Amino acid sequence: MIKQNHLVLTSEVYFKTFIFTFFLASLLYFNHIEIGFSAEKEEKKQDKITDSIKNFPAVVIDMKKVLSKSTAWKKLQKDMQKIESNFKVEIEKEEEGLKKQQENLIAQKSVLSEEEFKEKQNVFRGKVNKIQTKIEGIRRELESTMAKGMQIIQNEAIKHLKVIASEKGYLLVFDATSTVIAADKINISELVAEKLNGTLPSIKIDRKENKKVDK
Repeated sequence: MIKQNHLVLTSEVYFKTFIFTFFLASLLYFNHIEIGFSAEKEEKKQDKITDSIKNFPAVVIDMKKVLSKSTAWKKLQKDMQKIESNFKVEIEKEEEGLKKQQENLIAQKSVLSEEEFKEKQNVFRGKVNKIQTKIEGIRRELESTMAKGMQIIQNEAIKHLKVIASEKGYLLVFDATSTVIAADKINISELVAEKLNGTLPSIKIDRKENKKVDK
């Protein structure tokens, strides 16, 4: 009787162990199937997204990004900085000359008549006004050169944009800065910048030499 009870208990424990092992194996198997199915589903989803993007007839472009990637724009900025630096040295020399003239004029005030002093003072003020006009002219020239350079670069970028849109079959091109949400995969700024640098690596700067202020 004891042996039978022991056998029954042993069988029961074995059966429970078997059932637990079977349940655990089944759980792992179905979990593996579910994971595999989820992975396959996600992969198909990504493929579908990729196909949709490829067939999407619209793209976006960020002209600021294209400009920042442009070698011509970078060179133009460096050239402008160099010109501005040269102008600054030139203006500082002329201002130093005017400062000395002002000191001499003040020193002569006690020996000059009121009329002579006013005459010399008016001449000096005329030179100061010339310097100020020259500085303003330089500022306008730099701004104008930068604006013209930017226009040339943007026009070249637009040419490439039109060619790319025609070849890829894009029907619409949106400005990235005015688009709320846009996937990176439909942003062609990098592509346009690459084409741009191939055809317009630099821009030549022509400017008029400014006359120095009379001393």
